[in-house]
Amino acid sequence: MSELVISILVNVVLGIVLLALLYRKRASDTARLAGADEAMNIFGLHFPDALGCATVAADQRGALIDLHGGAGVGLLLRQGRRWNARLLAPGDVAAVELDQEAAVNLRFVDFGWPRARIRIADADACAMWLARLESLTAQSSSRHRADPRHA
Repeated sequence: MSELVISILVNVVLGIVLLALLYRKRASDTARLAGADEAMNIFGLHFPDALGCATVAADQRGALIDLHGGAGVGLLLRQGRRWNARLLAPGDVAAVELDQEAAVNLRFVDFGWPRARIRIADADACAMWLARLESLTAQSSSRHRADPRHA
């Protein structure tokens, strides 16, 4: 009889621990960018040599970075509980669209990071970034690339 009570208690304790872990995982992530300087610092952790000027998204969960020296565009996004950074070169972007909420929707050519969404509150900055990102699309850059990406 005591083995049955011990088994039930162990299962109850394990159930409580698993529910606590599930709740912790589902809890909202409150990490936000404080500004352009913090965005550059986080981007610099991934790309130490990158220098530029960041435009932080309206929800403060992402940023587009204008890299100095013609190095391209940097992208910083909060996905889950981590900051992901990416350098966007010509041909990396498959499509760029602007939706009704003034958010720039990006589709990438690779399947590892298929899409991104950045909402920029300033209309002028949004239009500038839309034009800049459209210049990186595969269609606009295919005429400039001499070698194909496939074997």
